[in-house]
Amino acid sequence: MEQKTIQVYKYEELSDDAKETALNSHIESNDFDFLEESLTEYLKELLTEAKIDGEAELSYSLSCCKGDGVSFTGNFEYKGVNISVTRNNSHYVHSNSVDIEAEAEFKEIFKEICDKIEKVGYSEIEYQNSEESFKENCEANEYTFRENGEMENI
Repeated sequence: MEQKTIQVYKYEELSDDAKETALNSHIESNDFDFLEESLTEYLKELLTEAKIDGEAELSYSLSCCKGDGVSFTGNFEYKGVNISVTRNNSHYVHSNSVDIEAEAEFKEIFKEICDKIEKVGYSEIEYQNSEESFKENCEANEYTFRENGEMENI
């Protein structure tokens, strides 16, 4: 049997090029599993604050391209009025891709809620893709890397 020794490095020990390689690899593989639960909870908070009752189904696409955005659908009660929000477009999920049978006040609140969730979503993606967040994650999980920035599977 042949035995090989491989040197591994902590993130902070890598060269700048290797750090860039490691971070880019992280960004490319990051699927943001946590985001749906986080944004759905935020939506529930915003609906409660606006005194809107009902079960919402959140839809979002936050990849910085045409048609991206946030919306939600469902049947709601607002100020004693029943309101239905349905999807009118199967390609896009932004706040203009729904039909709302309601007065202008609800439509305005709907748009504000969608905008707030979108802003929080993009901020979280930006943070998760930042070097600061990646460094913290590497330290917390004791990740190691090869000299070229490739993560070592231990």
